Amino acid sequence: MATQTFTTTYEPAEFKTLLVDCISESVRSEIYKVISAQKPEKTIYTRQETAELLEISLPTLNEYTKQGFIVAYRLGYKVRYRLEDIQKALIRIKTK
Repeated sequence: MATQTFTTTYEPAEFKTLLVDCISESVRSEIYKVISAQKPEKTIYTRQETAELLEISLPTLNEYTKQGFIVAYRLGYKVRYRLEDIQKALIRIKTK
């Protein structure tokens, strides 16, 4: 196995800083690739999905919606729930 020797004009502290910066940038780049490749979290849910998240039945979800525990949004004939409203409802329902 051949050995190679390199010489440089950098001081050891400068070389260390340069090396750390290069590695940090490479790691950041790889992390960004992994994060951007992930599927974005869903933010709008159907009645069925919302009931499953809250672990309640559809009639109970309907009752909670009527009582104002959770906010529903109508899109034509369809009813949808936002994730942040579901999370708020979890707090209200558990502290009820």
